[in-house]
Amino acid sequence: MSNSIGERERDLVSANLSTGFDPDRSNRERRKLKRKIYSNGRKRTLYDERGYLVKSDQNVCDCLQPDCPGCHFPCPKCGSPMCGHECRVNRKWMYDQVEIEGTDKVLRNRFRD
Repeated sequence: MSNSIGERERDLVSANLSTGFDPDRSNRERRKLKRKIYSNGRKRTLYDERGYLVKSDQNVCDCLQPDCPGCHFPCPKCGSPMCGHECRVNRKWMYDQVEIEGTDKVLRNRFRD
């Protein structure tokens, strides 16, 4: 006896699984067909390769103050003092508002759609 009982059982089980198996009608294929495909495409970039807003071609600081020359530390990627915690170059999102701690002042983004 060169094969153990466990090996023979495994061979019989695998032989039974391969007979009558139709890959086109398997549960896996049916799940793939039922899956929703989201084709919204890529999200559009709001900032261009210079870090300027695409819509208005303005260089606006992430603090949302209109005349700010840049109040953040220089960005490690692009060197701009106008990037907040993430570089603005080809960024696909923008801040909605900035709440200043210790005051009731809230700066809303006037460039938002």
